[in-house]
Amino acid sequence: MMMRIDNIRNLQASPLWRCLQVALLFFAFQLFPISSSWGADGDGLIVPKLKIVPGTVQKLAVELQNSEEYTAFQADFYFPEGISPVKNADGTYAVSLSSRKEDHSISANVVSDGGLRIAAYSMSNSSFKGNSGDLIYIDIVSESTYEGEGTIEVKDILFTRTSDRKEIAFDNTTGTVNTKETLKGDANGDGKVNVTDIVEMVNHILGSESDKFLFDAADVNEDGKVNVTDIVMVVNIILGNSSRELSDIEGVNNILD
Repeated sequence: MMMRIDNIRNLQASPLWRCLQVALLFFAFQLFPISSSWGADGDGLIVPKLKIVPGTVQKLAVELQNSEEYTAFQADFYFPEGISPVKNADGTYAVSLSSRKEDHSISANVVSDGGLRIAAYSMSNSSFKGNSGDLIYIDIVSESTYEGEGTIEVKDILFTRTSDRKEIAFDNTTGTVNTKETLKGDANGDGKVNVTDIVEMVNHILGSESDKFLFDAADVNEDGKVNVTDIVMVVNIILGNSSRELSDIEGVNNILD
């Protein structure tokens, strides 16, 4: 039997109908959860390589590259064993914002899994200034016995976009801390820069690198890639003439043929 129109109208006007609407809305959210949007291409945090002096406090700079404007963020930082964030005398962590801030505030605390969660926000919805450069600084201390290279991981990076206050998720990122100065061009780590390093770099480009290959040393121009440009720069180092251009070195462009 069909329900009469006036009965339907009475139902829609009743408190029961409102409860049903709320229940249906809750059910829909359970089936179709809302997830964070991902950041615009190229937007993200960058943790530059840092040379560590064991037993000292040093400032770790974290950069923000952004094409959009953001008013707030939070991220979790995980440090290698032997390196930890510094606490101030009042028990707070020594983190600070760069000159890219407006009226932003920053705070930090260690969460249950050991990560240092840092959050910064503006009560007036102001945007961070500029589109590149340092955003925050973290004071870190290394043990006096710390040696070698370690990885800093940054996870669960969330930014709030200024225009619509929407939560934007950035890709996780990493950075390295090292007690040794990287010898640029020394791709095999033997303390010298010579033709053997070129062979290591060529093998890496062709997908057959050895266990000795050191990416940071091979990335001579520090653009995050190892390619023929880096090979040319190693040739320049070997020849003792860092001013030579790619076109000046015969045969380099054919090295991968």
